[in-house]
Amino acid sequence: MHFFLWTFIILCFSLGFIGLIVPVMPAVAFIWVGIGTYHFFIDPMALTWTTWNTLLIGTALILLADYLVNMFAVRHYGGSRLSMAASVVGVLMGLLLFPPFGIIVGPFLLVFLTESLRHRTPEEASKVAFATVVAFFGSAAAKALLQIVILSVFFMEIARAGA
Repeated sequence: MHFFLWTFIILCFSLGFIGLIVPVMPAVAFIWVGIGTYHFFIDPMALTWTTWNTLLIGTALILLADYLVNMFAVRHYGGSRLSMAASVVGVLMGLLLFPPFGIIVGPFLLVFLTESLRHRTPEEASKVAFATVVAFFGSAAAKALLQIVILSVFFMEIARAGA
């Protein structure tokens, strides 16, 4: 039974990292499902309150990093909220229509089109499109680092509890 539970936990953690580049997948939620599975079905006593608080703070930082990186890039280059939505749709369309390069081409083209329809010059639209793509990857990198920290804390705590 533990084998199947651990397989499910590792699957959840893997989906958490896949969710970093697929915007509709709640990346950090998959991490929490894996941690919750461990807690409720394997060892409810292994994780201390300090660990739970650290995991919550890490999750809050992930959400904050995602928001701040994207908002900074869009505002800095004069993009609109509509461009941020176009970026998300562009990633999804790009992944479906042009994998794997669509993850870059899709949001760039859709944001460029969105900004062009807002009567921006091609140069301005290109800057916003490029900034949106860079923000997407910067945000994904920051979230990946924080997820690694969360998982490191989790695995160190269960190793400590098992010792």
